[in-house]
Amino acid sequence: MPDKPGAFMRAVKAISKHNGNIIRVSFNKAVDFHTLFVEVRADDDALERISEELLTLGYLKNELSVSKVVVVNIKIDDGPGRLYPVLKILDRYDINISYMNSIEHGGTYQNFKMGLLIEDPRIVKNVLDDISELYPIDIMDYNEGESNLDNTIFYIRMGNEIQRMFDLSKERTMEFIRESNRILQLLQDRGEDPNKVFEHVHHLAKFMAEHRGDRFHPDISVKDITKNTKLHIIEPPCGSNTYILENGNELMFIDTGFAIYADEMMLIFKSIFNDFDKRKKKIMITHADVDHCGLLSVMNDADILLNEKSAEGLLKQYNHLADRREESIFCLGYSRLSMIFSDYVPPDPSRFRIMGKDVPDDHEDLIKIDTVVFGDISLDVYEGSGGHLHGEMIFMSAEQRLMFTGDIYVNTGGLTKGRDEFNALAPYLMTSVNVNSERARRMRSEITELLRQNDGMWMICGGHGAVEMRRAGI
Repeated sequence: MPDKPGAFMRAVKAISKHNGNIIRVSFNKAVDFHTLFVEVRADDDALERISEELLTLGYLKNELSVSKVVVVNIKIDDGPGRLYPVLKILDRYDINISYMNSIEHGGTYQNFKMGLLIEDPRIVKNVLDDISELYPIDIMDYNEGESNLDNTIFYIRMGNEIQRMFDLSKERTMEFIRESNRILQLLQDRGEDPNKVFEHVHHLAKFMAEHRGDRFHPDISVKDITKNTKLHIIEPPCGSNTYILENGNELMFIDTGFAIYADEMMLIFKSIFNDFDKRKKKIMITHADVDHCGLLSVMNDADILLNEKSAEGLLKQYNHLADRREESIFCLGYSRLSMIFSDYVPPDPSRFRIMGKDVPDDHEDLIKIDTVVFGDISLDVYEGSGGHLHGEMIFMSAEQRLMFTGDIYVNTGGLTKGRDEFNALAPYLMTSVNVNSERARRMRSEITELLRQNDGMWMICGGHGAVEMRRAGI
């Protein structure tokens, strides 16, 4: 929108005219002079009419072209009203001043240094010619380092960088800009510095982008579980661990990590398992967060084993609706950014195989809902109360002293420095990785109690971090 009195009022008038309900507004002139975020709820026809009217007013900027900032120095005679003719010219061409500084020189003239934000580059010559008829004017070299000259286009520049980083479409880039602002608005209300917020968003994007291809270096190991069953462990630079049980020609995956590393992970699978494409595969997920479900849509020859609550969450993602994670206002922006950066695609619901029946929609305990047999081991399926996420599960074999905990329990002490730094981004940008922290604490206690009931050395496979060997028992 133009940086002029009444600009927001005209936008509100256009929205109200078509029965649009404004449900979110965010504007920070210290970040960007011209970018106002207004989230509107209305039916599709009304939204289209609102968009058309705002476009007519010149308010919507869906293109990511960066406006030209021309930095000029104007030598103006020192006297009353001498600046006014220059301002009249700028107003006539509808040009905003993004920066201005002046200092008197001996009482005879002043140098006015101005940053002129020019939306239409075709008028630059006309503007400079008109001013030069009044006063001497020089075009100065533009210094990219002087951020105070161009903070009016902050979001566009940030969007362009992310667009190049991930090769995003225009629509996905605009979505990134919106969700980044959503996070900023919430955290700024809690007293956070905008610069710190955007540093964390940038670090999130950069970390994910920089570990693709030849720079994707997960830790890979294998352990014998029984005489006939092996457990393959893949710890990626970021995203969930992927665990693969192998028995004969069959593979059982537990979680699959971020979709952005799908190509790299598939190469690893094919290097580990002969005739990988011909093997019989199943996937179990501990919960429906995107950093655990990234390859579900890629490995389309595998059945997906999950409970009803996780199926509900993935179905909402498939239908472009807010899932249980995104129902939390503090989690919504981060979840959407994770989807954008990782190029996440929800799986086809027809591949779902539901575990457990007649499970209460809400419960406070870790309850057993099913048992899955794979080769010569049995995995009891327990559903948590939803402290980390609605539908969370753990899988355990008491006989083999083996437990997969998802993010109900994470071995934070087993994270490398890089993984620890990445894992610290989510709690800051969401304020908490848990939907209900009190329930999350109780679930961790109940896991410990399950271990105590079965003496021996347990292999704890958390959602993130190295596998932990822990002695448990009464």
